[in-house]
Amino acid sequence: MKQELCYWANYTTPTICDKITSLAMNLEEQTPTLGFNSGDQNDSIRRSRVRWVDHNVNPEFGFVNDLMWKGLLQVNLDFYNFNVTKLPPMQFTEYDESYKGEYKMHQDVFWINPGPNHRKITLILQLTDSSEYEGGDLVFHYIDGHPSVEDNKAMKQKGSLIAFPSFIFHQLTPVTRGTRRSLVAWFEGPKFQ
Repeated sequence: MKQELCYWANYTTPTICDKITSLAMNLEEQTPTLGFNSGDQNDSIRRSRVRWVDHNVNPEFGFVNDLMWKGLLQVNLDFYNFNVTKLPPMQFTEYDESYKGEYKMHQDVFWINPGPNHRKITLILQLTDSSEYEGGDLVFHYIDGHPSVEDNKAMKQKGSLIAFPSFIFHQLTPVTRGTRRSLVAWFEGPKFQ
């Protein structure tokens, strides 16, 4: 899909997705916060559980780092051509029916931050097949050419990789049955000028 967003169905195998999930479930679970180093929690905006995947701390995630960089390099070459230099720790995210997991409309870039970088490209690796949950739809706002029904189905397949500029407004609708898991990577580079 050549628009503001793109995806690869079957970017990786279900076996790799299960391995990532199994490794990530051993990490410390945290309640997510909003904003740049704010520590603010707001269940009316975001309900999920997260674990931070850092291959520098946990070397067993080295293959995950390589997998996400490979996807980023291809999407950046084909579509965006952003100056990307860094991948901070990735977020293993879980949205569950028990708390109607969701994330209301937001951007992933923090425009005003004291650091030298902005988040530039967001990659989401779908770790759970759509047959394992209901709801949990990734919805994009203010873009040309919204994804078709077929595209939405493909993006929800286990192993699909979704990419978009981090400044695109998006949301995840409430999960009403089961659990949706994904791995989110925010690639950074020098601040947009």
